[in-house]
Amino acid sequence: MKQAFCKGLQGGLIVLLAAGSLHAGAADSYYRWLDSRGNPVHSDRPPPAGTDYEVISTRSGLKRIVPGEQGAVPREVVPSVGNEFDPVARNPATEVHKNPEICEVARKNLETLNTYARVRVRDDQGDFQYMSEEEREAQRNTARALIEQHCE
Repeated sequence: MKQAFCKGLQGGLIVLLAAGSLHAGAADSYYRWLDSRGNPVHSDRPPPAGTDYEVISTRSGLKRIVPGEQGAVPREVVPSVGNEFDPVARNPATEVHKNPEICEVARKNLETLNTYARVRVRDDQGDFQYMSEEEREAQRNTARALIEQHCE
């Protein structure tokens, strides 16, 4: 009985170690680029041909900038001759890219919130209601933050 338990425990440990090593190897690096709408894309596969992108190393905080005409490069995480990396921020999700569409909408929203006496919005049930002054001020602050973030 004791031998069967030990063999079962050994088999379970082997499976866990194998699964853990597969997961660790898969997350060493990824590709990052902007799609046609300006949204950031993070993938384990390279972008479409002709798209400028970066190869990001998750373990070292390094990145390789790749011009679109160079084509796909391997997701290598170790710098070598011809595969140079540059230091990059540890959290690429915090990087901000200017978006003129968001800028324009935020400016229009702020103008509306500052101009009209009463603003109607739909509630959770789809019915119209007037915004309270607290809601308007919160929306103004949101619009100002978006303007600061996305406008030139």
